[in-house]
Amino acid sequence: MKLKVLSLWDVEQVRQWRNLQIEILRTSFILTQEQQSKFYHEIVCNRQANARYWGIWTDKTNRVGFELIGMCGLENIQWENRLAEISMVLNPEYPLDEYGEKALELLLHEGFMNLNLENIFAEVYYCNPYLKFWLSIIKRENPCDVSDLPNRKYYNGKYWGSYYINFNKGAINK
Repeated sequence: MKLKVLSLWDVEQVRQWRNLQIEILRTSFILTQEQQSKFYHEIVCNRQANARYWGIWTDKTNRVGFELIGMCGLENIQWENRLAEISMVLNPEYPLDEYGEKALELLLHEGFMNLNLENIFAEVYYCNPYLKFWLSIIKRENPCDVSDLPNRKYYNGKYWGSYYINFNKGAINK
């Protein structure tokens, strides 16, 4: 598995996957092709943006070569505080519990080793169908701090809590 630069076609494919899984997102609304194109040009291609995104590519799909299976990124980057938030969307055909751990490892490497961040966090809502995956990461990763936050997301007529998971560069590199 590897992370690669995204093309406009790649982010359009991710938009389609994203729109099938809005319960995992902070903003649970459908994106249009025009909105995704604007995101690509104004954020993904903009080196001044406070975000960095990559395509997630794997060769484990029994097909020839590498195949795009998702997108991950670091957003809301606070350069002065060396802090960023994880964003990850995978093709629903490729389960997070199988492909997510390596994608997360690659993303943390990019953030800590190439962008010189100190803390990278994820907020995972209780309504997220991948909550079990994130709980397994919490149990395995000694270097992450976890907070339980109530009423963080309104989705499907109900308020849901979340886990705030913080990965610290110093703790991971021990």
